[in-house]
Amino acid sequence: MKKLAGIAVMSVLLSTLLQPQHIFAADGFKDLDQTNYKTQIEALKLKGFLHGVNNEEFKPQAELTNAQGIQLIVDSMQLSLAAIDFNKAPEAEGLFSKIRNDAWYAQAFINGYYNGLDIPADIDPQKPMTKEQFTHYLVQALEKTGQFPLIKIFIQIHDEQDITPGYQGTIQRSLIYKFTTLDDQQNFNPKQVMKRDQAAGMVYEAVKFAEDHKNSAIQP
Repeated sequence: MKKLAGIAVMSVLLSTLLQPQHIFAADGFKDLDQTNYKTQIEALKLKGFLHGVNNEEFKPQAELTNAQGIQLIVDSMQLSLAAIDFNKAPEAEGLFSKIRNDAWYAQAFINGYYNGLDIPADIDPQKPMTKEQFTHYLVQALEKTGQFPLIKIFIQIHDEQDITPGYQGTIQRSLIYKFTTLDDQQNFNPKQVMKRDQAAGMVYEAVKFAEDHKNSAIQP
């Protein structure tokens, strides 16, 4: 009897250990009921491109900080230093005046910098990121992943005068790539602070755009 009981226990243990690991990762964020970007957030999380403030919370309506924005963009566009040779490993403190080498987001800023994102040297990682900033960096990062067809059109933006001049080109391209849109009054609202769920929605579209064009490029 004891032998049979031992075999039964062992069978249960083996069954548990052999379960696919993704069933444990299927537990998503618990605070996505009030966002319109639940599907996009969950898809990016599954790809490993997006993280919450903890294991159960994403805080979709919280303001996106510069640190969070750069981390999300670098992760989703998979920017790395693999193709760059260094005599000495670069450090964040040598590039940015307000970022410590041991900060959790330091490597993302380093990767972004060396992949052509024109991040200001004095950027404050804790300050909120505006829509124009996020869009600008995301377009720059996207275009590092490949060459994409671009229709030469100019999209009229009613509040264009509010856009930082250096961001106008990337914002125009983001509208052509269709991973961002204008509101009902044809405004871009460049100074609007990004929410975490809005950023995820935009990144989701950028990732999909890149994947779709890469897939079409390999078709015979």
